[in-house]
Amino acid sequence: MNLLISKCPYPQKYLEIGCAGDALFSSVPVLDKIGVDPNSGGNYRTTSDKFFAQNTEKFDVIFIDGLHTYEQVRKDVINALKSLKIGGWIALHDMLPRDWIEQHVPIISQGAWAGDVWKIAFELAQTEGIEFKLLKIDHGVGVVRMINKDVQLVNLQKDLSNQQFSYYYDNLGKLPLLDWNEAEIWLHN
Repeated sequence: MNLLISKCPYPQKYLEIGCAGDALFSSVPVLDKIGVDPNSGGNYRTTSDKFFAQNTEKFDVIFIDGLHTYEQVRKDVINALKSLKIGGWIALHDMLPRDWIEQHVPIISQGAWAGDVWKIAFELAQTEGIEFKLLKIDHGVGVVRMINKDVQLVNLQKDLSNQQFSYYYDNLGKLPLLDWNEAEIWLHN
């Protein structure tokens, strides 16, 4: 996150959706930052839907790590795109589940839970006006750079809503996957 923030002009504005424990939120060295979580962490105790409904600010960097369902992350991405400055960044966590248990919705995993956040990657990969890469780090981090205003997320809900882990596994190679070394080169250019 700090690398993305360093790419933006000072002073930066940062938004984090899903702050449980504040591990990331506390380590982001930005004075103007908002953390949204209905249960713990951050500085706004509400849902992302309620936050975005009243938000009028534009952000340089937005991190989405809230409810790990395709339906919710899709709403968060659409709202984040409306709240992002041109040239700004969105990062999404938990986009590469390791098995069907980690991606199962509702949650059945006793450990890490990625949910079906991976579905949004297929829409982002086809959306115009952004650059999108999926980094093979920390359970998968999707990174979006907004290059045009008024970006409209491609709608593949009809095709993706009922898809399960086997679809993800069979089609993962169609996504713009980068290892960390490749990601650093992309982020520095």
